[in-house]
Amino acid sequence: MNKSLGICAGASTIGMVLISLENGKTTVLKTASVSHEGNPAATILSTLKKFGNLENIRIATTGRKFRHLLNLPSISEPQALESALSFIDLAKEGYRTLLSAGGETFMAYLLSPEGKVETVHTGNKCASGTGEFLVQQLSRMGLDLKSMADMDENLPPHKVSGRCSVFCKSDCTHALNKGIEKDAVVAGLARMMAGKCLELLRKLPSDKVALIGSCTLNKFMVRELKKELPDLVIPEHANCMEALGAALWAAENGKVHSDNFSELIIKGNTSFTFLPPLKDYINFVEFHEEEQAEFTSGNKLALGLDVGSTTTKGVLVDLSTLKIIASCYLRTDGDPIGASRNVYSELAKQIPTGTTAEIMGVTGSGRNIAGLHAGTEGIINEITAHAAAAVHYNPEVDTIFEIGGQDAKYTWLKNSVPCDYAMNEACSAGTGSFLEESAKETLGIEVTDIADVAFKGQNPPNFNDQCAAFIGSDLKLASQEGVPLDDMIAGLVYSICINYSNRVKGNRTLGNKIFMQGGVCYNKAVPVAMAALTGCKIIVPPHPGLTGAFGVALEAAKRTQQGILSEGIFDPELLSKRKVHYKSPFICNGAGRDCDLGCSIARIEINNKIFPFGGICNRFDNSKISAHKIEGEDLITWREKRVYRDLKEPEKGQPVIGMNRSLLMNTWFPFYNTFFRTLGFGVRLPSSVDAESIEQKGAPFCHPVELAHGSMGELLKLNTDHIFLPHVRSLPLKSGDRSSACVLVQGEPYYLRSAFPELENRSVLTPVIHMQEGIDQVRKVLVKTAKNLGIKSGKATQAFDEAVTAQNLFFDDLLKKGEQFLIGLKNNPEKNAVALFGRPYNAFNSWANKSIPAKFSTRSIDIIPCDMLPRTENGETEGCNKDRNMYWATGEQILDSADYAAKHPQLFGTFITNFSCGPDSFLLSHFRRAMGKKPSLTLELDSHTADAGIETRIEAFLDIVNGFKRQNINPDSNKKDFIPARSETRNKISGITDSKGKWRPINDPEVILLIPSLGEISTDFLAASMSRDNIRYKVLPHADEKALKLGRNNSSCKECLPLQLTAGALLAHLEERKESEVSLFLMPTAKGPCRFGQYSVFMNDLVSRLEIPDLAIFSPSSTKGYGGLSTKVTLGIWQGIVAGSILEDIHATIVTAAKDKENALKRFWKVRQNLLDAMKTDWKEFSTALHKGAKDLSVIELEKPINEYPVISLLGEIYVRHDPLARRNLPERLSAEGFIVRVAPVLEWMKYTDWLNRKGLEGKAGLGSIIKQGIKGYFEKRIRSILSASGLVNFAGPDIQEIIKTAAPHISKQLTGEAVLTVGASLHEIITPSCGVISIGPFGCMPSRVAESILSENFKAISAGKKASSVLEDDTRLPFLAIETDGNPFPQLIEARLEAFCLQASRLHIRQLTPKNK
Repeated sequence: MNKSLGICAGASTIGMVLISLENGKTTVLKTASVSHEGNPAATILSTLKKFGNLENIRIATTGRKFRHLLNLPSISEPQALESALSFIDLAKEGYRTLLSAGGETFMAYLLSPEGKVETVHTGNKCASGTGEFLVQQLSRMGLDLKSMADMDENLPPHKVSGRCSVFCKSDCTHALNKGIEKDAVVAGLARMMAGKCLELLRKLPSDKVALIGSCTLNKFMVRELKKELPDLVIPEHANCMEALGAALWAAENGKVHSDNFSELIIKGNTSFTFLPPLKDYINFVEFHEEEQAEFTSGNKLALGLDVGSTTTKGVLVDLSTLKIIASCYLRTDGDPIGASRNVYSELAKQIPTGTTAEIMGVTGSGRNIAGLHAGTEGIINEITAHAAAAVHYNPEVDTIFEIGGQDAKYTWLKNSVPCDYAMNEACSAGTGSFLEESAKETLGIEVTDIADVAFKGQNPPNFNDQCAAFIGSDLKLASQEGVPLDDMIAGLVYSICINYSNRVKGNRTLGNKIFMQGGVCYNKAVPVAMAALTGCKIIVPPHPGLTGAFGVALEAAKRTQQGILSEGIFDPELLSKRKVHYKSPFICNGAGRDCDLGCSIARIEINNKIFPFGGICNRFDNSKISAHKIEGEDLITWREKRVYRDLKEPEKGQPVIGMNRSLLMNTWFPFYNTFFRTLGFGVRLPSSVDAESIEQKGAPFCHPVELAHGSMGELLKLNTDHIFLPHVRSLPLKSGDRSSACVLVQGEPYYLRSAFPELENRSVLTPVIHMQEGIDQVRKVLVKTAKNLGIKSGKATQAFDEAVTAQNLFFDDLLKKGEQFLIGLKNNPEKNAVALFGRPYNAFNSWANKSIPAKFSTRSIDIIPCDMLPRTENGETEGCNKDRNMYWATGEQILDSADYAAKHPQLFGTFITNFSCGPDSFLLSHFRRAMGKKPSLTLELDSHTADAGIETRIEAFLDIVNGFKRQNINPDSNKKDFIPARSETRNKISGITDSKGKWRPINDPEVILLIPSLGEISTDFLAASMSRDNIRYKVLPHADEKALKLGRNNSSCKECLPLQLTAGALLAHLEERKESEVSLFLMPTAKGPCRFGQYSVFMNDLVSRLEIPDLAIFSPSSTKGYGGLSTKVTLGIWQGIVAGSILEDIHATIVTAAKDKENALKRFWKVRQNLLDAMKTDWKEFSTALHKGAKDLSVIELEKPINEYPVISLLGEIYVRHDPLARRNLPERLSAEGFIVRVAPVLEWMKYTDWLNRKGLEGKAGLGSIIKQGIKGYFEKRIRSILSASGLVNFAGPDIQEIIKTAAPHISKQLTGEAVLTVGASLHEIITPSCGVISIGPFGCMPSRVAESILSENFKAISAGKKASSVLEDDTRLPFLAIETDGNPFPQLIEARLEAFCLQASRLHIRQLTPKNK
């Protein structure tokens, strides 16, 4: 009998299966599935021991990255699954879809009839809903997996977010704070998890589905899935299927291992850089201690309660001594009332029976429901409470860092009054609950042991600092790479503080006296890490976890003394016994508010009285029960009603135009509506969002685009004859010469067509509207649209004129109403008002703004949209001038209005943004700069439903505003006298005016041109061409981990990765810069539509903010063909980029295919250097060197002909596809698998910008430009011809016309930028020459997401043309992988998708070599 063992080293578990093979029969002898808790090596070794004697048994492994650290043969997970499927015959039984629901990732495989993996669908890496996340959430509620089995499956589940683990956590926490039953929340979690699985199946066969993975043990989730999937099978050994496949494969390919496994684990290299040991910074922190005071009879007491998401704290304060005489700190466990009662009970035990407090204050995320239970009006936000405690301990404190369970806060104080603050906008990565859960659930370390373990760490890895899910992925990766546990815990502690420093504190003031508070400070490693990162002394006050409760008691006492609050009787013992009963809820009818949201309002019975509680506004919050205030004026709601005022039901028999109620329709509906109604059409809009249609999206879009999908889903249900879905390329711009709408706004017709195939069978009208081109352009395209509908030009022109009148009337009404608002405000000088900033589709749209206007107006605060404020004549303000290069019209509006609000004494700004909003990643910094010292509020909204965090931020903001006004702070008090250098052209010669005012030409011997690296080969050739005009230059090295950290530390971390990398590389150079250096930094610019045009603006701001002398940003523009240099240099640049691009392809071929790689690469680099030297002279010398180089390279021998190698096209964003850190050595890894990797060259973009100029799409090419482009074409053909003699040039140059033509069925050439290039090049290159396409972009890259959404649905044989459909079925999916990179190691999910992609690409290559008929 032969035996074999399969090991699966998963992201969170280790699976093992032992099988026997005898007489052709396979028997499973033993299985195991064990959570490795961050230590896979130890878990594998300990589990192997449980399998007994394994001598003479063949062993193999599969799984994630750790499998490569096992001294065993290994296969990828998709291959292991195929092996297992051959054993259980699921495919033969008709199961074509295999759903793998594991501890960290959910994946859906489409199987061929033979059981081979055809394609794989996964969620994105920041999605919640996986098995391990469920365990964490249950733990927060004091439950475990076993508890779920006994729950009532018929209980209506409470809806929780499925998009992000942080938002889901918020939903669960705040639902419980609103009084929702635990069982309903748990049911919602299981429903959400099942929903995540179903999302993956939406484009796969779902009639017969097999479920595997650790989540098969979750009976509740399985029940939910079976409700939607009638034929769902869970095969035997489903929780260790990959290990079973590895065991079957091991029977033939495994390694016979002795029973001694001491050499099983290989020491591997880690992907991470390291931070200094925490123990080196212990002396930077002062930990203050204070004993609890004794109770003194007769002294007045104040009761303070802090009901947090994770813990609940209570204190009794002696108001004579202001000392804590009783305290309690315990877990909330998802039950704020129960936790509060337990706190009261503990407090009562510490004081004599019958002792009462006369004053009570409540704070924390559960403050409203806890305050209702206690019967107190002293409900105070956490910012104010923590500030009160800090000021009590030291009146000189000016900076407070406070990290709680789910929120993190920064507060700046002046004269003991909070005047500025910030909170984590959505992510909880910089909070205590994440630290605790990650340490315990992922690494098996209890919260009480974190500090001791962290201080032992010698090399803490620098984990991701941006998102909780991403840091979680880093932890998994580190454990897979064998990083010691002590180091991982120390790195985790650091990551919490890095996240706080970058995303909460940001660039805000660090004062002279810094306090750090919150329960996380009981873990002494956290304040130490903060001190290490800031380089400042940190003070931790006594009882840091009680400061919220202590502070709210002090603040309540202060307000009572001021007559704001009244005294009462608060008996801890009686409060501990006060029960709460939940009655059936009711639906709010919005009476008095003209609100139609229909919130479910809980009815809570306390002391035989029933109180309404909950809802998305604070109408029924306890804080308003006894305070009947007049509501403030809400012009946001007024604006929305004015937009859609003239929408009417079509008349019977009228042809109907359907419009999507999305994006810019929230401003331009009066125009479109009037146009079509005047033509005789009726108009219909969807009245709601279809939630299921949101899941049709083909990429992780922002919330407004998700709503656009949901709206389209609803629109398709309506009876319409035509659907009007315009491509709005630009809006009117007051400043600047080139307007461009956001990529995602422009891309709406194209990603919706891909998401909803049924649109192909509908009449869809998609005119390209380019408002910046003037009214004649808009008239022309809409009259043409009308003619296509059978309307005569005269009638269409009349309708257009009436539409313009209607739209202008709408704008006039906005301004008149805004003027009235401001007059009323002026007449009431003591009143404050809020200006709401954002876009019509996220801030001024009730579908998207989470009732934020109501949250202000129900607090008696007037609120006005920013586009109802007065505009400057030409859009030129201090915050928005031509130097801002603000080509987004809505951005111009925001900054123009921000300048007005900043100067208005009664207006305070609130900015609504959305997770991963591209434009806002830059606009927010401009907005905050415009506000100066004036407080402002930023709210990052998404599809999650929790609103208690929003309430906290609004309350804190309003308190800070009051404190700011009391201090009478000058908003402009921080202006500086620094004079930056500037790039300046004189007499058509580019140059620099230094910080002292002296101008020098670019080729002055004292000037050096700094060039960021865009691919080692091409950039060096571009740089060398500068020598033709005696320009001194330096190519900056690619950013390393240290440089990336510099970039992040000097940005908001929301900007795209290429900016962070280039900024970091520049700052790293400046650290070594000679004092006398005068530098120009090359940072080309553009006029939209993506964020690239903002890079140079950011860099100029960076120079001014850091006061860097004698450094200017040199920004040639794409709309002008990147002019600004002499003709001989620009032609040299072109020759260099052409040669460099071809050499990159040659290098890729050598790395994969050369017989003698070492000597071939030596020869290559020698040829490259010779060409670089020749490039510095002239074309004649360079041409000679090219001929010689081709001859030298021609002697390199390959293992086999080039066309027999599989080729992968690496496309996407131009910078990250060339940057080693961003792409994480992806080409090298693919090369090791036998693929030649063709990276789309820089040449492609240069030729594209010339094409845009020539076609008049971006700028207009004059005769001189056209002649120059002709010369460029000559040189490209000549250089390619010469280097082809090497025999190593296998790829044709970029054919822009053909790329755009190939993309045309899916995306318009009018949507300029990398999206159309990625779509067109992917479809153009697949099959010939490539067998797979990878599109890589920075996290949140708008063009990359548009391209992904189109390609994920359309990358099929039929879309690739005859070259594919002649050998494949039309609907065959071609190998495509979209990767978003944030500069950190790829998470396990991407690694899994990459393995499946490589398997698919290899199989397609075999088909390419052996073509067959369909």
